Formats: sequence, structure tokens, C-alpha cells
Amino acid sequence: MTDQEHTVLIVDDDEGVRKVLGQWVERLGYRTQLADSAEGAVEVLERTPIDVALCDIRMPGADGIWLAGQIRDRFPDVAVVLATGLHEMDAGVTLRPGVVGYVVKPFSHTEIAAAIKTGLEWRRAQPEEPRESLIGLLESWDET
Repeated sequence: MTDQEHTVLIVDDDEGVRKVLGQWVERLGYRTQLADSAEGAVEVLERTPIDVALCDIRMPGADGIWLAGQIRDRFPDVAVVLATGLHEMDAGVTLRPGVVGYVVKPFSHTEIAAAIKTGLEWRRAQPEEPRESLIGLLESWDET
């Protein structure tokens, strides 16, 4: 599959950030879809095959953590990269199934390229049927 066959969803409530990221991602050779909210991203995901979702965490309304959960539950083959202004992420966020990484604002073109590459590698490593996550197994484990 060539880069032109991959689509990256960029989700950020800041129009300037969306526009710049869209230009960067297109220059890398990927198709892009843009959404200004988590709810808008779900609408895009329902109608367009997406390979990697680059999601801002802090947005008005539903946030990027909510969106990552929706993607995991409804679109489990989509890799999620979270964008944050925080320099350290809680392990409960970064270890969510499907979250393959995060980038810290202000991020560079190189960091975005690496994050997308990681997302695409994660997708290629997934079996045809989405596997049950380690977290899901731990949540359902009975010690008896």
C-alpha cells in the first residue's frame, strides 16, 4: 500500500493547527480528513476509511480521550496518536488499546511523520480480527 492509499484524520478544535497539520501530512504523501471536534471525528470515521487518527486531547465538549475510546470500540483497526500540551502522559491514557503514541505541542514536522509511521506500522501488525486488549483481559480476569 502506498502512502497515497493511507488516510490520516486530524482532529483539533484550533483551525490553525488543523490547517498546518493537514498541510504537513499531505506533504508526506497521505490523504487527510479534518475534524474540529471529537463528535465530528466520529462522523468522519463513519463514512471514510481512516488509517491513523491524530487527536488533540483537550477540546471543548467530548475530548480526545473520549474519542480514543470511541475509536477503540467502534473502529478498532484505526491507530490513534494523541496530541497534548503536557510533557508527561498518564499511563492509563497511553496504554489504551489502539493508542500507539502521543506528540507534545509544539510538535515538529519530523515528530508528526514519525507518529504517523508508528500508527501505520501498528495497523500492519494487527491480525485480521481485532485482538482482545491486555487491559480488557485484565478487567475480565477472575482471581478465583
